[in-house]
Amino acid sequence: MMTRKITVMALIAGILLGAAATEGFNVYRQSHDSQIFQQRVRCKAIADAYVKANSTDVEANPDATSGVSVTLDKVDYSPARNSCVAELETAYVAPRVAIVSDSVQDLLSGETLFSAHCRGECQAGPLKFTEADDAFDYVINNASAPVALQKTEDLIEAKESPKSAPHP
Repeated sequence: MMTRKITVMALIAGILLGAAATEGFNVYRQSHDSQIFQQRVRCKAIADAYVKANSTDVEANPDATSGVSVTLDKVDYSPARNSCVAELETAYVAPRVAIVSDSVQDLLSGETLFSAHCRGECQAGPLKFTEADDAFDYVINNASAPVALQKTEDLIEAKESPKSAPHP
């Protein structure tokens, strides 16, 4: 009889302990999710300010013949870097010239983590660098810059850039 009471008490204590542990974990997870959400909202505001500060204001100078247009493709909080990371498309426009690049930036440190420049095929259609997407995804989950992706991009750009003529 006494053994049965001890078993029932142990069972009840186990159930209560399990419920308390589960509830504690849920409170922790909800708090963590809330912090991540707040960081994402903060990063979006920082990214919007970055785009505005680094783009030419056409309304302020409608007669400008050149300018810079920065477009925000993606922004997110990177827990690995404890920073805001953005994928940006930047177009530098001047008479008869347009240079377009895609980059991944750490918005808090100002560090460029990845950069790719438009090659000939970009001029005819919409610009979308898949390497920048891969670099963005890499940086969100890793504290280091995507060195291997940048090396690959640099090699492609070197092969496609015009060779300089040999000096006589």
